Amino acid sequence: MTSKIEHLERIADAIEENIGGFGNVTTLINCMTRVRIVLRDRSQFNHEALRKVEGVKGVVDAGEQYQVIVGAGTAAKVAGVLNKRMQGAGNGASSAAVDEAPKPFSVRRSLNTLAAIFVPTIPALIGCGLVLGLVNMVKLISPEFAASHQDLFLLLTVIGKAVFTVLAVMIGMNTAKELQASPAIGAVMAAVLAAPDLASIKLFGFSLMPGGGGIFAVLLVCVFAAKFELWFRRHCKESLDLILTPTVTILVSSLAALLILQPAAHAVNLWLGNLVSLALLNHSAGSVVVGAVLGGSFLFLLLTGLHQGLIPIHAQILETFGLNYLFPILSMGGMGQVGAAAYVYLKTRNPRLKKTVAGALPVGILGVGEPLLFGVSLPLGKPFIAGCIGGAAGGAVIAACKVGIIIPFGTAGLSLLPLVGPGQILAFLLAVLCAWCVGFIAAMILGFTDPLEQ
Repeated sequence: MTSKIEHLERIADAIEENIGGFGNVTTLINCMTRVRIVLRDRSQFNHEALRKVEGVKGVVDAGEQYQVIVGAGTAAKVAGVLNKRMQGAGNGASSAAVDEAPKPFSVRRSLNTLAAIFVPTIPALIGCGLVLGLVNMVKLISPEFAASHQDLFLLLTVIGKAVFTVLAVMIGMNTAKELQASPAIGAVMAAVLAAPDLASIKLFGFSLMPGGGGIFAVLLVCVFAAKFELWFRRHCKESLDLILTPTVTILVSSLAALLILQPAAHAVNLWLGNLVSLALLNHSAGSVVVGAVLGGSFLFLLLTGLHQGLIPIHAQILETFGLNYLFPILSMGGMGQVGAAAYVYLKTRNPRLKKTVAGALPVGILGVGEPLLFGVSLPLGKPFIAGCIGGAAGGAVIAACKVGIIIPFGTAGLSLLPLVGPGQILAFLLAVLCAWCVGFIAAMILGFTDPLEQ
């Protein structure tokens, strides 16, 4: 236990030392595998020193945000250590951005904001998803047992689906918090969109739709509400702020949401649904080709950390079709990388590289690919290409078999097994095996330059 704490402290020490101190931090948050940091003075960030720190798998410059990759589970703990230190030092910018002046629009900043909005929901999605997955697996393996304990399995199903009951509210709160507005108002706006009584209301000739527009509507409305709240507060007298700002924000945002933003988001949903049906759910060779392209190209997006920007799309596909057919395809990029790394492990004579692969392979198999990506594939070059080829093979099989998962996003690899759709476990395993084998064979054909002994 002590060694683990000391390990976290050493990583936290290295990060603090190489970012210019806490006074230079604007934002410090974490996702599943990365500590995400926005600095006031980027010139004080020391890439090379951090890359050499034991426990740091890689460092990514995502535009205005630096991402220090430390691994699943470790990221949250390291961020917790750093945030506690920052609070102790009296730095109030530990978990939310504090910008002195508005910045111009940036696609990269928008994607980073999306990641910060959705990442906090991942533990709940994975936990509830696994409960649903285990229920489905027991029903598949032993339907008699499930039938004889019907109330128990009904309760577990209720528990597993609970996250989807509050997901929109969580996203509303996180959106407002990221934009420095009131999280409670963000939650209220998400609740307004889903209110069942909307179905019986017509406003200015428009029939209102509870839940219309899905996750895209929640994002649009909560961004609008947050921006309006901040604008109104700047122009409102301080003595009236507590009463007028929330009241006017909720009324104006609700009207804008129900008459403009929600219908617009609903149109986007219809377009996305048609696109997914055309590209992935048709039974032609075209869907297989699309699956191969997506599975083979995903590692390039993972390099920048911008894969988090796909999360709203994952959530909307799940809401539209009942299964997310995109995420399993993209997860095959990591499986192709596993196959390529396995070949590296067998062929390398470098003891340090062999040790790195041996430590990263198990978590890579379970779906956490950054240690392999930044510790093995990218430094060697050709195994990265081999991993992409393996991912293309796995993605093609996933698309051909129409495999989906029961949650919008989460971990990947074999940890997805309980989360795949009913009756799709064998197809998923076949895709994983194809990605491993093709990645291994591609690495064998391409080869790699073994690093000198260290």
